[in-house]
Amino acid sequence: MPFVLPCATLSRFVKFSAILLMIAASTPLSTNAASQTSDWEADLPTGVWTPLHRMASDDAVTFALQKHSGSAFDTRRGRIFLFGSDTHGEDWSNAPLIFDLGLLSWQRLHNDDPPGSYRVNEVGLPVAGPDGDHPWAMHSFGAVDYHAAWDAVLVSSHPAHMEPGRFSTALAELWPAIERHPTWLFDLKEARWLPLPKAQTSFFAYAATYDSDRGIMIGTGYHGVFELTERDATWRKRTDGKAIGYHNNGVYDPDHKALIMFGRNGLGNDILVYRTNDAQLVAMPTPGLRPPKDEHTPMAFHPKLRESVVLVDRFAAGTSRQSRGQGRAETWAYDLAQDRWRRIVTADLPFALGMNYHLHYDPQRNLLLLVTSSPAPTPDLEPGLAEVWVLKL
Repeated sequence: MPFVLPCATLSRFVKFSAILLMIAASTPLSTNAASQTSDWEADLPTGVWTPLHRMASDDAVTFALQKHSGSAFDTRRGRIFLFGSDTHGEDWSNAPLIFDLGLLSWQRLHNDDPPGSYRVNEVGLPVAGPDGDHPWAMHSFGAVDYHAAWDAVLVSSHPAHMEPGRFSTALAELWPAIERHPTWLFDLKEARWLPLPKAQTSFFAYAATYDSDRGIMIGTGYHGVFELTERDATWRKRTDGKAIGYHNNGVYDPDHKALIMFGRNGLGNDILVYRTNDAQLVAMPTPGLRPPKDEHTPMAFHPKLRESVVLVDRFAAGTSRQSRGQGRAETWAYDLAQDRWRRIVTADLPFALGMNYHLHYDPQRNLLLLVTSSPAPTPDLEPGLAEVWVLKL
């Protein structure tokens, strides 16, 4: 069972959050200072997932977690940045959602734009919002990451499932006018969206990751491994990507100057490694212990452990992977130097995660952060409101 914070600690959370919320009313969202150490950190146990924040129906900001959404961690301010929608003509969530580790609360950076505001601008870009400067709602998967050098979040996907005839005809009149789908950048200092002028390669259903050593983005997919060096540059193909299955995820390992990928459609537990020094993509042999085969898994690199942490769903034989309540999520760590897995046996979650791209490492607090939701009682019901869990290792 996961550790549940005691009532006294929860009471301190409420009081502490109330004070911080009053301060926040006069503090701009773009502050450059990371959140200060909070009282709740002292109460965290080691080696078990702890629920830090469970959204209530009367909170100022509420939402059901979109399973096709992606997220990034803003290391400068200590915040999770979440963006993405299940779309298919049914959901139109296109607002960035922020969870602040200091305030222990969610913020929505602008309203979700209604479908009536969707259009194609004069240069052929799909845009939304009253000023035509927001992206359309889209699946973002693992193609969302924080670019520390630009102090911005990049969304390197596009609304592929809104193509007329796939799942919906809601945008049938607009779609033929689109000339290109850009990589979108959300400038965190200015709190505004910008479509990059030349970057138009999409990593829909795949992953893109920030290379902290070179200050560039790396995008992965069946169509290749690409790198984006400047805001006004194009994505440059570095190597073939045919070994990469969709629903993958990836993290950058600075110790080995490598992008580490796990998971694929149809389930897999191989590790693919893209080494940046020679632009080579290799599949690791990884003898011995491996986690269950999975896809669309949460991943984060833990620099203190020098390991890539992956949350992998396990289901008993004969149970449905569509029912998250019938499974559990196990915490595994991969060491590239040893090409070896280990399971962190104390850190199971009591339910499976399903499609989830929301695991992050907070370098200020040395914690892993997970955004998820409680599983629905049956697969045909909507999942619950968003939750944030933490793990100290």
